[in-house]
Amino acid sequence: MQPIELDVDTAVPIGLIANELLTNALKYAFAHNQPGEISITLKATPVKEELVFCLADNGIGKPDNIIAKGTGFGTELVNLLVLQLDGRLRVDSSNGTNISIHFKYTKPHNGHTD
Repeated sequence: MQPIELDVDTAVPIGLIANELLTNALKYAFAHNQPGEISITLKATPVKEELVFCLADNGIGKPDNIIAKGTGFGTELVNLLVLQLDGRLRVDSSNGTNISIHFKYTKPHNGHTD
C-alpha cells in the first residue's frame, strides 16, 4: 500500500474528524458493553486526486426514530470540518454505522524532484 502524505491543512481536520467519530463509536455503538469492531481507513479512490476517509463499526447503528444523545456539538464539528475539506459526507446506519468522507487531495510538495 502506498503511503499518503497530507499537508497540515488536510491532516488536522482529518485527525479531528477521526477523534470525534471514534469517540462516538466507542460511546454509543456497543450497548451493554457488547464486543464489536471499529475500522478506520484513508485511501485513494478511483477518482483522480480524491481520498476517502471511512470509519465503520458493527454496533447497533442509529435508527431514524432515535433522538441523538448529547449536545450535537460533535456532529456540528464534523460537518464544519468536512466543509473545510470541501468534502462530501455519507452516513449509512443500516448495518452498524459506516461514515465516509470523500475529499479532493493534492499531494504536498516535499522539495524533492522526481
